[in-house]
Amino acid sequence: MESVETRRVRAVILTTQRTGSTFLVDCLGSHPEIECASEILVGDPDVPARRKGGHFKKVVKLTNFITSGAFLPGHRMADYFAGGSARVRMFKVMYNHLANPFALRYLREQEDIRILHLRRHNLLKVYVSKLLMPKRAQVQVFSPVDAVQVHVNPAEAIASMRVSRRLYERYERLFERHRRLPVTYEELFDGQQLSTATAVRISEFLDVAPHPMKSGIIKLNPESLRDMVVNFQELADAVANTEFADMLEGC
Repeated sequence: MESVETRRVRAVILTTQRTGSTFLVDCLGSHPEIECASEILVGDPDVPARRKGGHFKKVVKLTNFITSGAFLPGHRMADYFAGGSARVRMFKVMYNHLANPFALRYLREQEDIRILHLRRHNLLKVYVSKLLMPKRAQVQVFSPVDAVQVHVNPAEAIASMRVSRRLYERYERLFERHRRLPVTYEELFDGQQLSTATAVRISEFLDVAPHPMKSGIIKLNPESLRDMVVNFQELADAVANTEFADMLEGC
């Protein structure tokens, strides 16, 4: 019989877009005791994603979804957790994946699954980063690229931030019976390595030995909103009068 000390750990990264989740998946996968896949609920974790856009990308995504069996999310997750050989087996779950009630029910019922709940504190940067995505040929890059800018509607940005905050709080409540570790985008990066403090916290949470973790992914966008937003002052004036005024700090 498997002892408590050697029992495998099942975990997920629960998150949404533009939170550094791809970087984190890459880092965790570099740990010798962790197998970490990306979005298994929309495709096969063993099939590399193709970096093509437009209609072709949609066809490939639909094909992966059908052939992977992801339309049966409970079976898909159970099969994934049963595979591999590492002490920790985990993958990324986006909030929108849990719009599927069967996926949500499976994760809620499996209370031994640990939840690494990843968010980005600066919700304004999340919103701007989403707006910048269509302006780039690639969502993730492995070498430096030129910065791009976007015009932001202040009212739409504020409404989006409120939705994002409510979503995070909703999933905290839904998984309140699970072991959870909150992690923020802002504490992830030390160049292309996972910061030492965050690596230690996550290792302890997953019951593995601390180990340096790194990724080949390079951050796309500059840190300053001034460098990303064409109408920065208009946006800043509007946000300064809301509960999100702290999102402007350092920008």
